Amino acid sequence: MHRRTVLKAIAAAAAMGTAGAARAAEAAFPSKPMRLIVPYPPGGVTDVAGRLAGEILSKKFGQPVVVENRPGANGMIGSQHVAAAAPDGYTLLLNGLGGMVLPMATVTGLPLDMSRAFTPIGQMAEFINVLIVRADSPIRSVDDLVAAARARSKDGLNYGSNGIGTSVHMTTAFFAQRTGTHLLHVPYKGSGEMLIDVVNGNLDFSFSNLPPVMGLIRKGSIRAIAVTSSYRSKQLPDVPTMAEQGVADFDVTSWLGLYGPAGMAPGLVETLSAALQEGMAQASSRDTLSAAGFEPKAASAADFAALNRAELARWKQVASRANVSLKFGA
Repeated sequence: MHRRTVLKAIAAAAAMGTAGAARAAEAAFPSKPMRLIVPYPPGGVTDVAGRLAGEILSKKFGQPVVVENRPGANGMIGSQHVAAAAPDGYTLLLNGLGGMVLPMATVTGLPLDMSRAFTPIGQMAEFINVLIVRADSPIRSVDDLVAAARARSKDGLNYGSNGIGTSVHMTTAFFAQRTGTHLLHVPYKGSGEMLIDVVNGNLDFSFSNLPPVMGLIRKGSIRAIAVTSSYRSKQLPDVPTMAEQGVADFDVTSWLGLYGPAGMAPGLVETLSAALQEGMAQASSRDTLSAAGFEPKAASAADFAALNRAELARWKQVASRANVSLKFGA
């Protein structure tokens, strides 16, 4: 036998052995505890979804799932940790629009290419943004808001957000583009101070993620005049959508799901995705998310990957038209 033929045979045998070992490891998955990284502080709504995901996977696979909060750099620290992990399914990430898509659309110099560094496993939920004004505001509808903005076209109505490039900021930029209005952005370091200024009337209006403002709406401290989704919210069934108030093609939600590092085997991705969807089909899981202000929405790995791609294309366009660009770490 020629030397080249021998070497080919050895290489083929090695490849078969490696593939066989990979298949065996996949079939035995999981054989040890798993880690689920939530790249935000404990106690928030993202944390609720992360701990639910951990419970679902632990119950399905019979292994502990340790949920670990790794906040910092707007979620980048925890995300980097998962991106650097082995793609074996034992280190996962709970993240969504605000951490995976909007930074790619609005921030330059990111340490990660989020679209390449992760494997989408499945969506869990989404939550809407809601258009709010102070309780005694004369603005009672989207038409009122647009009319007031056009009447003050030079200065514009002022609105708040919890930071440049966040979902609240980008939702408002999209609204301005869809309605042809000029609006004055007042960015805050977080949603707490912003909401105080809405209540006090220092801001003319704001969009907000629904979970943080449900209590204020129920107390009557602020008024909700529209939701940004294509459907009415279960929590606010009497509040019409933007589309119902004449703003066409306006469907904006924030969403969360499960990711792993890039390079995960397709069979492993399907195993994890199926487990997540099975858990999300349970009424108890949906109730947990609804109580936190989410709309439960499970999706397969393929559908979740498609959502990530479509949303990145959309928000890149919005950010470009609104001239929103930040430098990472600045």
